[in-house]
This record gives sequence, C-alpha cells and structure tokens, in this order.
Amino acid sequence: MKQDSSAPRRVRLRRGAAAVAVVALAVSGGWASVPAAAADSPTGTVCTPTEGFVGCRLFVPPATAGAKGTFTVPANVDALDVRVWGEGGTGGPGAMGGAGGLVRGTLKVTPGESLSVAVGGRGTGDAFGGSGGGTFASRGGNSSAVRAADGEALVIAGGGGGGGSNVSSGRAGNAGGEAGTDASEGERGGKGAVKGVGGAGGGGGAAGEDASEGGDGGDGETGRYGGGGGGAGYAGGGGGAGSAEDDRLTGSGGGGTSYADPGRVSGARLLTGEGSAAPGEDDPFWEPSDNPIDSGVAEGGPNAPGGPGRVVLQWKGTVPTELSAVSGDNQVVDPGHTLAPVAAVTRDKDGKPVERASVTFEIVDPDKLGVVFENDWLNTKVVVATDAQGRAETPHIQAARTEGEFTVRATSAGLTKVFKLRVKTLANAVEAVKGDGQRTLPEQPFPEALQVRVTDDGKPAPGAKVDFHIEASRFDGGPVFKGGVSGIQATADAEGLATAPRQIIAGDALGTYTVTAKVPGGAGTTFTIEVVEKTSDPSATPSPSPSGGTDGDGDDGGKGGSDGKGGSDGTGGDDGAAGGSGDGGSSSGVLGSLADTGAGGIALLVTAALGLGAVGFAAVRFSPRLRLRSQGRR
Repeated sequence: MKQDSSAPRRVRLRRGAAAVAVVALAVSGGWASVPAAAADSPTGTVCTPTEGFVGCRLFVPPATAGAKGTFTVPANVDALDVRVWGEGGTGGPGAMGGAGGLVRGTLKVTPGESLSVAVGGRGTGDAFGGSGGGTFASRGGNSSAVRAADGEALVIAGGGGGGGSNVSSGRAGNAGGEAGTDASEGERGGKGAVKGVGGAGGGGGAAGEDASEGGDGGDGETGRYGGGGGGAGYAGGGGGAGSAEDDRLTGSGGGGTSYADPGRVSGARLLTGEGSAAPGEDDPFWEPSDNPIDSGVAEGGPNAPGGPGRVVLQWKGTVPTELSAVSGDNQVVDPGHTLAPVAAVTRDKDGKPVERASVTFEIVDPDKLGVVFENDWLNTKVVVATDAQGRAETPHIQAARTEGEFTVRATSAGLTKVFKLRVKTLANAVEAVKGDGQRTLPEQPFPEALQVRVTDDGKPAPGAKVDFHIEASRFDGGPVFKGGVSGIQATADAEGLATAPRQIIAGDALGTYTVTAKVPGGAGTTFTIEVVEKTSDPSATPSPSPSGGTDGDGDDGGKGGSDGKGGSDGTGGDDGAAGGSGDGGSSSGVLGSLADTGAGGIALLVTAALGLGAVGFAAVRFSPRLRLRSQGRR
C-alpha cells in the first residue's frame, strides 16, 4: 500500500497507566465544560467557559501533597467569575461524611495580578480537616481557597466533617456559609464553625481552629472507637467524641465555614449541601464520580473518601467574532498512523487576534472508528487557549485501523469550525501468482519461486515493496529461504509482479507451512507449502530441482559441480567447479534481519509481554468494584 508523502507517524505505545486512568475518567462524559487531564497543573487547565465568558481555568487537587496553584490575571481583565468547592469529609461504615461548601461570586482583580489557588484533596488544600480518632473514624475535608499574593483570604470554601465510628447511621456536619452544620450525634458530635469561630468538639473531641488560627478542623477524640475529624474552612468544625468501649457513644465531626471578602467579591453566594450531596450539582463545572466507590466533587463520602474540591476562574474580554482553520483540514492518513494537529485562529471584529480565548476541539466519530487525541489517550475532547496570534492547536490525532471519515469540531464564544478528516481505505491488493501449493522432500528446495501481483486501484503498482515471511521456526526444522533466513523482501516490477529472490529450502520436519506476502502496512496474501515424506510411488513425491543457485552468482551461491550440488557459500560441490564468491546471500528487509539474529524469538516474547500488560491494565481499569455507594445521599 502506498504511503503519503508527508510520512505520517506510526501510532506509538502509550506510557503511564496512571495517566491513562485519569484521562479515561473524562470519557464518561458527565461534564461537558470540564477538560480531561486537569490534574496537577500548577497554572490550571484550560476549560470551556460558560456563555458570556471568553477564558476559563480549572484547578483540581494536585498530585503533590501541599502544592498550590497560581493564576495571573490576563491583560484588560478586572473581574473574575469564581466557583470554589471545598472537599467532602470521609465516611465510615456507619457514619456518612459531610459535604464540602461552595462559594460563587465575582472577584475584583487587577490586570497582571497574581493569585494563589489551593484545592482541597488528599494532602492538599488551604486548611486541613481534623483526623479521625481511631478505628473506623474518618478525617474531615480540607478547604479550598483563592488568596491574594500577600496571603489575604479572598474566597474560601469549607470542608465537610468526617464520619465517626458510630455504626448507627450517624452523619457528619456539612460545610456551610456563615455556619457549618453540626454532626448528627447530639452532644457526642462535633459542632459546626460559626463565621470566624471554630466549632466545639463533641465529648473529648478537639475544637476547630478560629479563622485567626488558620481554620483547621478539630481532631476526633481517640479511643478504641474514635470520633470523626472536623472539616476545615475559614474556621474549622469540631471533632467528634470517641469511646474506649462502645461505638454507639462516638460522634462525627462538624463542618467548617466558607468566606468571601466583602470588599472584593460581589454577588457572593455561600452554599451548603443537603445530606451528603454537594452544593451546586447543577453547575456545569461540577463533576460526578465515574464509579460507584468514589464521591463526586465536594460530596460527603459514604464509607469512602469525600469528593475532591475544585476551583474555576472565568473572565470576560474581547469576544472573538471569527474562528477559522489554519492547518490540518482535509487530511487523509493510512490506518494505524497519526494525523497532524488541527489548528484554528480567533479574531475580533477588527480582524485582530484574540489571546487567551478558550477553544474546544471535539472529535465527532459517528462510525465509531475509535479516533482519539494522541496526548490524551481515550479522550475525544481537548480545550486549548489561544496564543498571542490567536492560534489554538490540538495534539496529534491517533487514527484507528478502521477506514472511514470523521470530523473535529472547534468552538469558541459561540463560533464553530469543522475540520474534515479521513482514514483511507487500503488501495493495494496482493494476489498470489506462482508457488502456491507446492511440495518437496525434507532438506530439499521447493521447485518454484513465490510470486505475487500487486495492484493499486486495479492497476499494476510498480515499485511496491513486498515482504515474504515463512510462518515457521527454523530451530524446529521448518523451511527457510536460501541462506537461512525466514523473511525476505522483493520489489514489484513494471507489471506489478514481485518475486521472492531466493528459493525456499525445506527443513527436516514434515508438514504444511504458511508463507505470507504483505505490503508493509497494507494488504497481503498467503501461500501454502508442504514438506512430504519420500514414498515408493513416484507420483506422490515431488521431484526436487537441482539445489545450485539460479544463476551462479555470489548472491545465490555458485552453480554446483557435476553432482549438481552448489555450496551455500558459493563454492562448488565435492567434485564440481567452484561457484561464485558470494556468501549464499543475505537477508533483505526487516523480516530477514530479525530472523538472522534470532530476533524472531525475541519479538515473540515482546509480543507476549505487551499482551499480558494490556490484559493487566484492563483488569485493573475495568474490574468489578468491591464497594458500592449504597447508602442514601440525602
């Protein structure tokens, strides 16, 4: 099959199973506005803004404990739309974790101003929830925050309380606005914080910290059965009571409070969840869990960790009025190769480029070819910010091994541009012409050279390369091409005929063998040859041809002596004249080289290893869940 002149790249093996698992979460499609692979980006990940906004950044808990993000306000921007969720508290076997809080509003900013962003998660956040006091007791959720460069608190969303050891359906307190809610176990449960004052502990649980002290949640009381930790926030919730003897005497943690700077945040809404459900689950940036174990953003954990926090920043600016394609449209590629990135440019009404606008690229694959963006394995959507020239470009696109057409749709500020792409149908056809079905005796040559005809759209394809490969092991007595190789390459002539340049020599093992003839990356065909045992019936046993070289040159070995035998190193037989000076020929093409070095066995081992790796990953990624989110959320 012919290759494009642009030499499309082969699909490369993906590295990093953890990265694959993260990206796969976005494929479930629960949240159209949120990009994939957002984790651990210190400057946030570009996201699709809601109507009326031009740019967007999404922050999630980083992979590095204690890490925080930064955001630089774009030029000509004096206000940001902010949406901040705190982390939900972890739940135990009998007590649900509390939901994290949500703060929405418009933050007044200065162009070029640097903001610090902390997102509540495992080991990360602005302030930290209290720890559980013992067996089955859980920690409180961490708070999320946006702060000024000098550390001034601008927006804080509190974390939910952690579940205690109580097995009688207790519930931790939710993070609130001006007041976090109390845990459900009465005096044993931790109390929610109120404004800047930390909540009291239940029993011997620790009180939550005041805002002036940092806002950490109080620890649960220790004991054989421990109390749940309080949620963090502007002020932290109190920890629950523990018990040395009876889990029914334990309590969960109270919720932390949220905060919005009244001098810089207008239209602030400080929201509290219901039950263990997160506030703002109708928000386009809220994300549910993709599995029955984990919790969605800011949800209280049901015998599981609470849902992670999240921070979203959007801004208005110059609105693009034009979205045009600049590269990558109308590409055609062979199956299994990659397509070049597609790129679009945004311009304003005066024809000037629009910088830092979000452009969403989505693969539309109606025939289910399985086409994905190369850098985001299993993902069909990426969101890219435009550069100073107004240009946004996707990663390379990984084509499937199935032929068909698909599109990439780019959208920005209500504008749409569609790129048309195609994985082309294999044009070559390969047909066996000579050599199929022949037989010979052990250690004798097969009488006829293998030959195929290669056509392209029904016409001869001169110059096409054809790899002939014997599907057998020479170490097990299988046949080989003369010279001891199992693979060899030929080039089609003006009529499209490609002939294997060497004879096939039988080994000492009887049986039927297959030889493939294939255009690299394209079509192919097969031959069947047989090594048979000599019998007394002349009609049942083929007559082997003389084993000397076909033309006596060094490539195929010299002609034999009087006994018709030629040495594989070009010398004559026992009493014949010396043949050519060749070494019996060398392997042609990759297949022959591999066989010469014994790499056929290595390739088999590598293939088996890759197969086992794939099976292992599938088992991890798609194995049945061991725990379910079976408890009621409200």
